[in-house]
Amino acid sequence: MKVLVIRADEGKLTSSEIIDGDYNAIAKEVVKRALEEWNPGESDLTAIRTKLELRYKLPIDPDLYDKIMDLNLELVREGNELIVNLPVLTISFDNAWLDDAYLDRRMYIVSIYLDDAAKQQLEEYAIEATKEPKRIDTGQSITLGEEELRRLEEGLTEIEEEKPKRRRSKRKKK
Repeated sequence: MKVLVIRADEGKLTSSEIIDGDYNAIAKEVVKRALEEWNPGESDLTAIRTKLELRYKLPIDPDLYDKIMDLNLELVREGNELIVNLPVLTISFDNAWLDDAYLDRRMYIVSIYLDDAAKQQLEEYAIEATKEPKRIDTGQSITLGEEELRRLEEGLTEIEEEKPKRRRSKRKKK
């Protein structure tokens, strides 16, 4: 099996490699590597399994579809996109709380390698996850990452497009 191992440090991609081997053995080796780099006096060490949504424009390559089916990955069709839920192991070993925001400074991502498009999406995820959060000064403190800010702006655009038209009600004559 091909396994993707990504490392990001402070918003920069520092390594991305595809390794042939057993997923569990590779994941454990990466955790050991992170353990060696971890400073227990300064941060937590976490290894969290999660799923990342990957989006593909339809139609997708038949070989990719076969691979997704062979791996028994969750998939959903949404409009002209196929959403694949890819299992991901996120290993954070240099992190901190900044006010009420949590920052992963350095991390590894371990996942099954699907294709180059998935690899690129995972690399972008690792870069975004290790960037210092953007701050908006409005008297009250709100902290948003670039990806969260982009999603918020997209959501506002959708809401504006969905506003119902107001109709004037007819008044009855007396």
